[in-house]
Amino acid sequence: MKETLSPALQAYHGMMQLIAEGELKPGDKLPTVPLAQRFGVSRTPVTEALKRMEGEGIVTFILGSGARLIDPTAKEIHDTYFVRAFLESLALDSGFERVTRPMVIRLETYVEMEREYFNTGEKINCIQAGLDFHRELAKASGNDRLISYINNSLTACFVYLVLLEPARHGLAAQHPGQHHRLVELVTEGKREEAVSFLRRHVMESCTINIPNI
Repeated sequence: MKETLSPALQAYHGMMQLIAEGELKPGDKLPTVPLAQRFGVSRTPVTEALKRMEGEGIVTFILGSGARLIDPTAKEIHDTYFVRAFLESLALDSGFERVTRPMVIRLETYVEMEREYFNTGEKINCIQAGLDFHRELAKASGNDRLISYINNSLTACFVYLVLLEPARHGLAAQHPGQHHRLVELVTEGKREEAVSFLRRHVMESCTINIPNI
């Protein structure tokens, strides 16, 4: 049976889809009345959805101007990926021996999900699966503070990718293969090579996924 979404979720998913398709762009105003009319809901659910998106870092509320999509600078994006590369490689290096077989199975599941979502054109789900792969790998460190910092940087990257990655971006198709290769390096016990590969992969992802910054 098909799930019935609440009006707020309907508005949220509707706006996220418009962003993913490029109809709503960074810096755009998000007036509640036109959006409510478009999604067939009242203004209140749209406001609830915008508040959720504010909490996720996608929307900002400006006094006297209302809600707008964020418009990150190239420096902000590059800085975030630089921090990610450092933190994730640190997490893998410190937790290399703790990558268990069940974790490897979960990592490979995310790889397959990412590949499938890319092939079916489900941009947001594809992005989420790819970032969930990185979240899962970071857990091996066993360091809750480090994992929290990595999750924060991944959340920021999710926002950048939803806003700025072109739909069905061809180069993004290489990520599942890179993720699979990273798992191979880990399972083969090639610690230094795996850590170096991860650091390079994260930094290259910035220019691959967001080519126009």
